[in-house]
Amino acid sequence: MIRFLAILIAAGLLAGCAGDPLRSVPRLSDAEVTDTEMQAALREDAGELPVGGPETAPPATEVTPRRGLLGFLNRAAQSAQAEDGTRVAAIPPRTQSDASPVAQVAPPRGPNPGAPDDQVVALGTVLPYGVLARVCDVNARRLGRRVARYPDNGSAYTLYDSQPGTTAPHTFFVTGFDDGCARQFTAALALFGSPETHEQLRYGLPSKVQPYSSTDAAYETLKSRICRVGKSKPCGSALSRLSRNTAFVSVYETFGSNPEWKTILLHDGAVVETDIRSN
Repeated sequence: MIRFLAILIAAGLLAGCAGDPLRSVPRLSDAEVTDTEMQAALREDAGELPVGGPETAPPATEVTPRRGLLGFLNRAAQSAQAEDGTRVAAIPPRTQSDASPVAQVAPPRGPNPGAPDDQVVALGTVLPYGVLARVCDVNARRLGRRVARYPDNGSAYTLYDSQPGTTAPHTFFVTGFDDGCARQFTAALALFGSPETHEQLRYGLPSKVQPYSSTDAAYETLKSRICRVGKSKPCGSALSRLSRNTAFVSVYETFGSNPEWKTILLHDGAVVETDIRSN
């Protein structure tokens, strides 16, 4: 009975506040409750407290159905909800699993699993040298200083240096991709290269001893489709058209002598191929 009086007092205090914080909860008056049922519920609620003894709670692992007046009010409210068609989700008791940590979510991936730039990372992530990833939904002003554009008289791709003047490996970004995400990599030095420069190096006499790399082979495929020439042949008159949206990015881990370097081939707003070459 003491608990029932406390409930009535709390309800009266709530009713005096501005607004009705319980307006979404069905009222007891909405349910059909007889005096006999109410008296039985009060007796059942009073029976939960042994006379002269402390109230004991059931073990934490055992879920005990609510008895007494509060349980009766809950059943009455559910009955009223069933009649007017309103469904309110029941709140389950707190269990041991509620305290479990949230499951880890795998990093998001792009539309091309296995592609060299399919991994998505947050701004500020430090990548190992040789790894390429995407950074999305970031304003270009947060990428660092713009240090180069490609072509020089255009803006197909833009290179950003996060720590200009630093000679140690750090983060660079390239923008200009159809998905709106920047490409991020770690380097001490990064440079754009044109198809014309690539052809001069690839088809020149000193380069004939170098085996074809993955980016070399990918460029040959692009060149064949756009320039209509065979392997190991310069693009010719279509070179200016090819150069508008095709570029190489050379990525060096250190200043000075580099026994190996990474090459990224870009075309038409996408990463076509990457590889790591060595002298």
